[in-house]
Amino acid sequence: MNGPMIECEGLVYIYKSSQLEVVALQGLDLRVETGEMVAIAGRSGSGKTTFMNILAGLDAPNAGKAVVADQDLTRMTESQRDRYRQETVGYLLQRSQANLVTHLSARENVELATLTGPPVRDDRAKHLLDRLGLGGRMNERPENLDGGEKIRLALAVALANGPRVLLADEPTAELDTTTAHGVLTDLYRLLDDLDTTAVFVTHDPELERFAGRVIQIRDGKTSTETRWTGGRESMVADELVIMDRAGRIQLPRAYVEKLGLKERVRLHLEGDRISILPPEPTAKDDRNG
Repeated sequence: MNGPMIECEGLVYIYKSSQLEVVALQGLDLRVETGEMVAIAGRSGSGKTTFMNILAGLDAPNAGKAVVADQDLTRMTESQRDRYRQETVGYLLQRSQANLVTHLSARENVELATLTGPPVRDDRAKHLLDRLGLGGRMNERPENLDGGEKIRLALAVALANGPRVLLADEPTAELDTTTAHGVLTDLYRLLDDLDTTAVFVTHDPELERFAGRVIQIRDGKTSTETRWTGGRESMVADELVIMDRAGRIQLPRAYVEKLGLKERVRLHLEGDRISILPPEPTAKDDRNG
């Protein structure tokens, strides 16, 4: 690890229309180290895709800090943003077909996405397709590839320019478990060799186990973090609640509901532990009860 590749603090993003405003991100914090693979999870509407669009340079945050590969995404001009998207990040969209040109072969798709000229372009396309298991399918068009092969090709296209960060939105959503495992195994080895940082949005437990950390987003903020320990075959999940710089945390919803916590809670410090408790009943509560 050579320090953070991605550093976000207090990210705010507001969708505006003529009739309403929706706060998609409400002070999100996240730090991703160089070469790390991180999975982002959360319910629909939690802010996952908005966050990925900011990292991809497609949207600019309304407030907060977003630095990727030492580039401040909040201060970029449009030309700088275009260059950032070409050289720094590779983005695999949720529908892999959107990354592909249907009338070109697999090899031509990767070459088209590569800015360098031949022979470097040709060698890189062949290398990526070989490493992602498409060495024997280079001359096939996307329509002749199965679902797993299309994802492999879309990943090769996203990596064509040697980006420092790979972003992928639900890359295994349409794959069965066996196919997803094969794709992720090859991708994991390739990213490790390239020392490429990766951030994935996912609901797939298979992908989550390949990530070093799984970050849960809730209500536009990072909520919990799951780290995997042990070998690949005997991994154990260790879930942590994320605390921001102001000392705020989001309690898991199941805990809040089980204890009936609302609005205010009591904190009790005892030794090296903090207990979170419901407030003591007031005299008025006793009378009403």
